[in-house]
Amino acid sequence: MRLAPESAPSGSWALLARAVAEELAGVGTPVLVGVRPVEGRVPLLLALRPGTTRTALADRVAAALRAGADRAGLERPGDRTPSAVVVGDAGGWEAAGAGLRHAAEAATAAHGLGDRPWWDARRLDIDLLLWRLRDQPDLASFVERSVGPLLAHDRTARPALLPTLEAYLAHAGRKAEAARELHLNRQTLYNRLARIGELLGTDLDDPQSVLALSLALRARRHTG
Repeated sequence: MRLAPESAPSGSWALLARAVAEELAGVGTPVLVGVRPVEGRVPLLLALRPGTTRTALADRVAAALRAGADRAGLERPGDRTPSAVVVGDAGGWEAAGAGLRHAAEAATAAHGLGDRPWWDARRLDIDLLLWRLRDQPDLASFVERSVGPLLAHDRTARPALLPTLEAYLAHAGRKAEAARELHLNRQTLYNRLARIGELLGTDLDDPQSVLALSLALRARRHTG
């Protein structure tokens, strides 16, 4: 778990460690837990018992971590940047160090991606790569070239079109599913997609254009 930087005053770490350990005692599996105040991280190694799925264990552990952070006064409902819980690969002792480092880096990259009970480190590799490039001027330029006209439109006009593009991309171009998520009828969705294509000068049915837009929107979360 990586805490939001503004939520972890140094005097709270001992309280956090105790609260997290007490919460994890009820998870029902052996666990090694530490605290890394400098990085704002709580690293853990857990035993994945036979018959227990990785997902089920991750659900229980993520809930315990958040409950411990709440008890320590470091996380509250409605926090603007909630703590990020990232679950790495299950593996043996030989892979534990590399797995923890990957999960820790992915937890840093996961901030700003939205609030989920936990993230799978294996699904964050693109975001991790973009986060590592976040200070590169070329990445900011790529975002501006790809979606700048759309962002400029949304600053001055309504309805905002960025949520439509995000839903369309999140559903891999399946318009019916995107329309349901946005609570729009299909014709309204088609009209908005046409307007987005016009603003960006791109074809939203072209796979290369869709890939570029998806990367640009993910990069925007890290470049601000």
